[in-house]
Amino acid sequence: MPLAWYRRYRHLRRYRQIGEVLLRHGFGYVLQQIGFKSWISPLKRLKAFSHQPDPTLSLGTRLRLVLEQLGPTFIKFGQLLSTRPDIVPLSILKELESLQDNVAPVGFSQIQKQVEQALGKPIEAIFRHFSPEPLAAASIGQVHRAVLLDGTEVVVKVRRPHVEQVIATDLEIMYRLAHAFADRFADQVIDIVELVDQFAKMIRRELDYTREARNIERFHHNFSDDPNVVIPKVYWQYTTDKVLTMNYIRGIKLRDLAIIQEQNIDTAQLARIAVNAFVKQVFEYGFFHGDPHPGNLLVTDDGRLVFLDFGIVGRIDSETMNLLGQLLVAVMRRDVEGIMQTFAALGALTEKPSREMYIDLKELVDDYYGKTLRDLNIGRIAEDFLEFARSYPIKLPTDLTLLVKALVTIEGVGSQLVPEFNVVEAMEPYAKKWAKEHYNLRRLAEAGWDSTKEWVKTWVKLPGQLEEALDTLNRGDLEIQFKHMGLERLINRLDVISNRLTAGIIIGALLVSSSLVMVIDRGPRIMNFPVVGLFGFLLAGMIGFWLLISIIRSGKY
Repeated sequence: MPLAWYRRYRHLRRYRQIGEVLLRHGFGYVLQQIGFKSWISPLKRLKAFSHQPDPTLSLGTRLRLVLEQLGPTFIKFGQLLSTRPDIVPLSILKELESLQDNVAPVGFSQIQKQVEQALGKPIEAIFRHFSPEPLAAASIGQVHRAVLLDGTEVVVKVRRPHVEQVIATDLEIMYRLAHAFADRFADQVIDIVELVDQFAKMIRRELDYTREARNIERFHHNFSDDPNVVIPKVYWQYTTDKVLTMNYIRGIKLRDLAIIQEQNIDTAQLARIAVNAFVKQVFEYGFFHGDPHPGNLLVTDDGRLVFLDFGIVGRIDSETMNLLGQLLVAVMRRDVEGIMQTFAALGALTEKPSREMYIDLKELVDDYYGKTLRDLNIGRIAEDFLEFARSYPIKLPTDLTLLVKALVTIEGVGSQLVPEFNVVEAMEPYAKKWAKEHYNLRRLAEAGWDSTKEWVKTWVKLPGQLEEALDTLNRGDLEIQFKHMGLERLINRLDVISNRLTAGIIIGALLVSSSLVMVIDRGPRIMNFPVVGLFGFLLAGMIGFWLLISIIRSGKY
């Protein structure tokens, strides 16, 4: 049996569950389009259709309910989509941001076994106390408080047993669904297979706690001289790919604003600390927290800010920062051509810009003409440009969209603490300092000299490359490659059609030959009928029944 068919049947129950959940929430047309409907029995389809979704629910709400009901892997996928405002409309984005990753905790006996296997010692040989009740439980791991033998209070993040096998199964299914979408909607701007690739890479990294530990250590080093920001400390001797141990930090979640105000903590100062810390991450280190929402931020009793959960981080190199600076200047000047050139330099344009694209972009930037930096609203600009990106063939780099999302999130944090807070004012000193360092005469001269060297290298190589190309033409060795789009789905359908025709021909041949054997009336007999003839009719009936079932399951009859 081919591997693809083996996997389909191995996960048949999960496929049917996904199909039923989609039908229940009004996504039956999706199953029809990708050829997935055949995996659900007609009775299940009728049952699902009898429970139609509430017509008052929005598309985003129904999608969120689907992901929540499909379990942890799909919830994680929805959370990834919530960091991609360049491809997900704002109305759906807001729903995906509210996805809950809370699941029933694993029993303490399993957690203890996992810790002891990972650290190679009995739990009592490492911890004086290990709380059996988790502080939090999520799809990949859960967090427990503990005390080391020397009395140090810590939190221990433990990966759920066997979760990697569950995720591997769901990833196989997601890849098949993604390829089905890609075959059916080959002309779409969104590359769904690439998106699943990105998700698979992200969740596999999240399974390895040593990666998160290295992120924490890097942040800890970057903010070691900042008295207003606290980063957890990693205890490497008690950290593996399955267990992460950090010091315990007491504090109030930033989302608990009422409690913070009761403690008489200066919220305006706290907003400045949050924004300054994030801007420092971007401008000074090019390494930033990818999800700085209030649930991932703590406030200590003395008003310091604590960053938590470093599973999602972003990186911005100096070249991308330069291009972002050019983009902001072009927006302020209403330079549409400059904006397009910056998009091209970022590798964001997937095809040549159309005239309508230029017109819509000019109309967009007209809203910002004549405004100073202090008058600009970062969230509004981000939403406008992301809406523009969704409407046209623009594919922004992943880290750039993560930066935009994180920046909008941190602006929301500042506004939550101080309603009149202006994030641009907080960013301005850093932006000026960065611009001064990167646009002085020395840096411009260095950039010019580097460009000159690249041009010289190109001109030196050009004669040899041209001679090689002409030799290839003269030898007749020139090859042209064609890429056929969407033919795989057609080939699959032709395979199905040819298989059904072949089955029909075999049925007809069996019926005719068996009838002839019956008429000749020769050979061994059962109940006074020729065995060969009866066997032929039985085989024809079995093949016919299989063919009839496959036609009914396809939904095309």
